[in-house]
Amino acid sequence: MGRRKTGIWVPGEEEHQWLEDQANYAVLKGAGKKCKSTGKMKTTGVSKAAVYLQNTSLDLRIVADTYTIRAPLDGKLNMEITQASRPSASNIAKIGVQFYKDDPKKNPQMVSFDQSKPLSVVVSDLCQNWSIESPGDFALQFTDRTHSYVTEKNRGEVKNGSVLCLCPSPEKNVESIVDSINMGDGPTKQEALRQLHIHASDITFAQEFINKQGIDLLINIIEGAGWEKSPATASLGEVTAVTLGCFLELMDHGIVSWDIVDQAFINKVASYVNRSVNCDSATIQSSLAILEYLLLNSSKQALVEKEISCLHLFQHLKRTSAQQYVLSYINAVFSKSSDSAREKLTLGILSPEIRNTILNDVIPLDHTVSSEIARQVMILQINLLNVSQIRTRSAVQDTEQTEKQIADLRKSTSTVLAEIPVTPNMSRKNSDHSDELSRLGFKNPKSVLEDLASIPEGVLVLDCMHFFATKKVDRFRQWILESFSRDFSECQFLAASVEVVRLLVGVFNIGSSPAEQSGQYDRVVFSSDSPFEDAYVLVMHTISKTWKEMKATNQDFPKVIDVLKEQVSFSLRDSPAPTTMEAWRDRIKDYNYAKVNRIREERRIAKEGLESKAEPMVELREMLRPEILALIAENRLCYMQKGNHFVHRERGNGFRFGDKRQSWGCRLSTNKKLLHYGDCDDAVISSPEDMPHVLAISDIKSLLTGKDCPHARTKKSGPYCVFSLVLDFESKKTVDFIAPNADVFHMWTDGLHFLLGKEMSSPLAAQDMEDLLMWEIKLRLLGLEGVPIPDKTPKMPPLPDNFDFKVLL
Repeated sequence: MGRRKTGIWVPGEEEHQWLEDQANYAVLKGAGKKCKSTGKMKTTGVSKAAVYLQNTSLDLRIVADTYTIRAPLDGKLNMEITQASRPSASNIAKIGVQFYKDDPKKNPQMVSFDQSKPLSVVVSDLCQNWSIESPGDFALQFTDRTHSYVTEKNRGEVKNGSVLCLCPSPEKNVESIVDSINMGDGPTKQEALRQLHIHASDITFAQEFINKQGIDLLINIIEGAGWEKSPATASLGEVTAVTLGCFLELMDHGIVSWDIVDQAFINKVASYVNRSVNCDSATIQSSLAILEYLLLNSSKQALVEKEISCLHLFQHLKRTSAQQYVLSYINAVFSKSSDSAREKLTLGILSPEIRNTILNDVIPLDHTVSSEIARQVMILQINLLNVSQIRTRSAVQDTEQTEKQIADLRKSTSTVLAEIPVTPNMSRKNSDHSDELSRLGFKNPKSVLEDLASIPEGVLVLDCMHFFATKKVDRFRQWILESFSRDFSECQFLAASVEVVRLLVGVFNIGSSPAEQSGQYDRVVFSSDSPFEDAYVLVMHTISKTWKEMKATNQDFPKVIDVLKEQVSFSLRDSPAPTTMEAWRDRIKDYNYAKVNRIREERRIAKEGLESKAEPMVELREMLRPEILALIAENRLCYMQKGNHFVHRERGNGFRFGDKRQSWGCRLSTNKKLLHYGDCDDAVISSPEDMPHVLAISDIKSLLTGKDCPHARTKKSGPYCVFSLVLDFESKKTVDFIAPNADVFHMWTDGLHFLLGKEMSSPLAAQDMEDLLMWEIKLRLLGLEGVPIPDKTPKMPPLPDNFDFKVLL
């Protein structure tokens, strides 16, 4: 066998690359697969081949790959080409690296960032390229706004095209900043604080700064009010804002407990909030954020609340830059305060001055409100309304206040009932004014507390009824007069009040956690000093109006409440949302009972339209279609069997049946094989036996309709209700019909088409198909009411291997 001088095939290389060193290798027979055209050996996987070796050991280095030839045996060698460890292409990122400060000798570098190498090695290589000594004093940093250091944890964020910065390590950076703050002059200290503010958001830097007692250093600066400004430095306000910002950023990492601060620190930070003038916006923002964190994350809540003046706090709502922080702080106070403190705070916020500030400056109609402020206002709204939940959790007790409320309610009702004239049609109950509270719906008017105790929201319901009767006297009088003047159909005041309170609790998400809510705020809440009670009065007026429109009785009460829920939801949530209670009252008037029914019907049709397009519904319709089609055909044939009157002419043999003014009757035989026709009275269609002429369905060659009929142009009735039965194409013999109306025309043409084996294509057939399909599907899906229909048909599980079922007892 001749030998061919050649190289060794490298598996996995593109374009069948060879190691070009043919002098050292010669291929033996059977050593891998040969290419017929070149005679070169090919191998796959781990290359093993028997070759002659002229040199006993040889390392060939191609790019970064090392291939080793192993020990020879008897002049031959079982060779295994092994690839030494090399970085995968996926671990290499092409990045740019720049020096942290301008230096003409240190131009930016384009390097390969090897994710498999330790960062210390990467930094050392970069320092070597720039001739920098002490590579341990340097580190890599991202150049984005975060200025975060590259660590072993986040190095995976380095991608192709990233630009990094070689800068002093966190240790060196912290050492420099601390030394500048402690021993530098005014400008040096300020610059050090600016650098601290830039790097404080990085957890690596923050950990090192805190280890160097940096938090204590900042606390001393804040408590000591920094240092006096000098002509060469920025204002003291800027120094204070930067220092507070640094402290906030460092504490936000959660490395140090917020209990580290003391009374002096809280007093100093609170003093910035209590200043009404000459305070930098950034200082106010940082101060409020720090105080909020202290409220939520420390045991210093009492100290913070004691030092903050609500008067000065609310004044900052007029400053656009501070609004978000003020609202966030107020919401934090709500979350940590007692029930009595929350009620007191709610009264302050719902005062006319603060409400007007919120409406005009925080959420003005003529400006776009930022998403964060909108969320804080929504949380504030829930906190304000959740004060009502305190009364829903309270048990009804026999107190002086409760007795006074019941007495006021009894007095107001008695005054109104005295105005209702007694008529002969009024029941004895309606004419009895001796027990006012029983007329309101109380079962035990002598012990009202027992009735209220059985209602979970009893205290809140009593408060709302008392508010209605004493604060909105005219509307209460109107409600009682309208309801109690009706015969046998009065709306129970107590039952309506309970349902309205429950409805409003659900609409405004009262009792829910603000953190769990998403949505938008309602301006109507901030347009009233008693938003829940005013909303109650508004909805009570609506239920009385709806009761009258529905002509409801006590048995219809649940239906009225269902309509009321729709009215409240539509009027409050439709865009644009009402901005005041008056606007909401006008809006809800538009959603009367008729309009709500119309909207419900539109939604039902839209829902059915969407569901009809779902894959399971389409399959169900197709499955039912043949059954419905047979039903329609049967309906048409039964209709033809009863017979109809037609104006008729028979062409071809030249004779005419009957007078022109006399109708022509036709009907299908009971066996559906014959058509019986002939003259008949206009009132009664003759029986098949009395009709002189018979036409076999099998003799009909075709059915013509409309303008295709030979007699279409001779009749003034138009071509749309005419059809002809073709008996012979050559002689053009036809039996011509003119139907009295379109329905008769469609019924007969559908039936004839079915008998001739053709499709029933009339509009009436299509409408019947849709209607019958819709009702059949509704009947079949009655058991799935409220269950959503999936877009895709669920897959059927595979059949079991056998059907040998066993019952386990």
